[in-house]
Amino acid sequence: MAEEIFCNYQKLLNKVDEFSSRLIQEYREHISCGYGCSDCCQQNLNLLSIEYSFLQKGFSLLPASMKKIVRNRAAQRVGDYTPCVLLDHGACVLYERRPIVCRTHGLPLFITEGDKEIRDCCPKNFTFYYLELLPQTDFLHLERLNTILIMINRVFASRTGIESGIRFSLNNLPNSNIIF
Repeated sequence: MAEEIFCNYQKLLNKVDEFSSRLIQEYREHISCGYGCSDCCQQNLNLLSIEYSFLQKGFSLLPASMKKIVRNRAAQRVGDYTPCVLLDHGACVLYERRPIVCRTHGLPLFITEGDKEIRDCCPKNFTFYYLELLPQTDFLHLERLNTILIMINRVFASRTGIESGIRFSLNNLPNSNIIF
């Protein structure tokens, strides 16, 4: 049941990865993100229970030596804007299990705030290209994605008995107990 419970989440991750791959291929010369770039990985993320549990499962499968490195890094962490505890030499040790926010950092985002429509991306991307020129289909619609993620999390929470509104700090991952 453990991996089966992540089925809907994994399907969403696959869709996000397909979208991201298409954008990266299409706009390769305008996107600086890639292996070793960890500029976006300098914050403490608070994750939904499904994201946190998915990472916990991956963490439990890491070799003991890597778990020790991550735990030591978590113990030495100071402040919210220091490198993510899962970074090792600029790369994520749980890359295949990284949360959606990590998969979408840097990509063109479409955000609505009340009546305002905002188009945004990493300041290192699209430096010589106006985001306004991108077709609407090449933006990740943040509200839609978050709505789907929240719905999947609610189903996960109802199946595991975890309150759906609780968020978990990524910094606590190396030292936390499995939550379901």
